[in-house]
Amino acid sequence: MNTGPGDLEAVVTTVRGTGTGDGPRLLRLAADLAAAAAAAEHLDAHRAELLDVLTRYESFEAATDEIGRSIDTLRNLHREVPGLRTARAGTTAVFLPVNLPLYSLVLFAAVPSLAADSLTARGPAATAEWHAQVLAVSGLRRYFPRLELVHTTRRAFLRDRVRDATTVIFTGRYENAESVRRECPRALFLFEGSGPNPIVVGPRADLDVSFDRIVTARLFNGGQDCAGPDAYLVHTSRAEEFLARLLATLAALPTGSYRDPLVRVGPVLNRAPLRDLARRLEEVAHDVVVGGAVDPGTATVQPTVVVRPLSHHDRLVEFFAPVFYILRYGGPAELDGFFARDEYTSRAMYASFFGEDVPAALYANSTVLTGCTVLDVERGNDPYGGYGPRANYVARGGRVLEVAPILITACLARHGGGEPPRESHAQVRRMAVQQGPDAVTGRRP
Repeated sequence: MNTGPGDLEAVVTTVRGTGTGDGPRLLRLAADLAAAAAAAEHLDAHRAELLDVLTRYESFEAATDEIGRSIDTLRNLHREVPGLRTARAGTTAVFLPVNLPLYSLVLFAAVPSLAADSLTARGPAATAEWHAQVLAVSGLRRYFPRLELVHTTRRAFLRDRVRDATTVIFTGRYENAESVRRECPRALFLFEGSGPNPIVVGPRADLDVSFDRIVTARLFNGGQDCAGPDAYLVHTSRAEEFLARLLATLAALPTGSYRDPLVRVGPVLNRAPLRDLARRLEEVAHDVVVGGAVDPGTATVQPTVVVRPLSHHDRLVEFFAPVFYILRYGGPAELDGFFARDEYTSRAMYASFFGEDVPAALYANSTVLTGCTVLDVERGNDPYGGYGPRANYVARGGRVLEVAPILITACLARHGGGEPPRESHAQVRRMAVQQGPDAVTGRRP
């Protein structure tokens, strides 16, 4: 569905087909879908201006990708009608992530604002000006008038917007989410965090076909992606070949200013964690094969490869930088041990497998991908996440309502005061994605 701003009648027909009753609600939803389609056309028509503002702090590759995903999400918003038709968010406060500002504004602010009486979003202080520039160029305020972006301190945002909000959407670290949740005990609280998202390279992996996507998962946006893998588990029989390919790729990798469209790794957005990152790389210095340099002054992290046996692994770190943490494993028993660790299960989201059998137990807590990575399958109109209690959840007060992949509009329909959408909760409880000839996405009940 690629609805133009004038095709309100066609949108009304689409909404009627979902079972939504006639009247003001139908007309408002139809108008919202038409506005979203018009917003998509605006983004498409202003790609050059968006690229100019986005590449101030992210790669051309990442900017192009998030523009495309934003347009796709808005053009396909009709897929979220089952949730939108009953979603209720009331007064909503949103904590935006530091990265991918355009796509984040679409996913966490623009679309949820359709279910809200008002929605106020705040970006991190380090990128507040950038978020404002992106919002201005995107034109989203024109099409989503209930959306407001504010530049205020975190304390003021908590006091003035969060404590009395009906709904709070938080993206970021689990510890910070818990701190904010205590400030708004009456609100519906949606937490979208991050997970280890490991990639397994097994003995049957076809690296001629899959190597580029395996490496891109870490290099995307200069390594600054919440869906990036915190670890690569590579079978000992393939470790030498994988490492040789990786070192050759990094040796030829363009780094520097993101104004150069060929550059894939440049300065990091958030300098605050760099000292902790440097200390971690010092801890594993004897396993560093290449790179390892961190310069907080210039906010740069040299592309780094750490290789160690899985038996020597101590703890996972969310690098949020171009660091490849490679663990060599010898067989299924070692994999089972890794995936049973609390540091994995508590933050379980996605797990990608190339040329290796998936441990059966993994389907209980992870969104399993075979032959592909998160970047290959993530779509803005689908639930996102996994089943780790520190990865994502929906809560109200002290009670967690669900721990499962989140589609905000569907969650607002289930828990925000409206009637449940047509799809049952069971349909979004388990998901397994398989990459075949047609890249089929399936959900495991």
